[in-house]
Amino acid sequence: MGIINQEDGVILARIFFTLFAIIFIYSGFIYRIEHAVNAEAFRTFFDAVYFSLVTMTTVGFGDITPISEGGRWMTLFMILTGIALIPWQVGDLIKQLVKTADRVEMPCPGCGLYFHDADAKFCKRCGTKIEKF
Repeated sequence: MGIINQEDGVILARIFFTLFAIIFIYSGFIYRIEHAVNAEAFRTFFDAVYFSLVTMTTVGFGDITPISEGGRWMTLFMILTGIALIPWQVGDLIKQLVKTADRVEMPCPGCGLYFHDADAKFCKRCGTKIEKF
């Protein structure tokens, strides 16, 4: 217990990659739209990243706000993405963790599969009888 298995790691990596990619894509869009008309608020790309992160997590400090119609539409898309995407991704991770919570370390002598269900008598991968410790 406490060890992240490969499946959990893949889901966790997918969550971080997805969030990282979406934040940077939205940051590019909002910077491109707002910098020309609102350069005081969106001075640098980092300001756009900050705005995107605060908006997608629905924290919304209000210290940076878009003034153009395109910027406001982009903000709406960011909020909807944050409301829909983040819980969906975290839900997948929780589902995976619950699914693997009852697994124990019992290496299979046949194929080497390391984690098995606590009540397993045979390996799910190769069918070899598992000797419990």
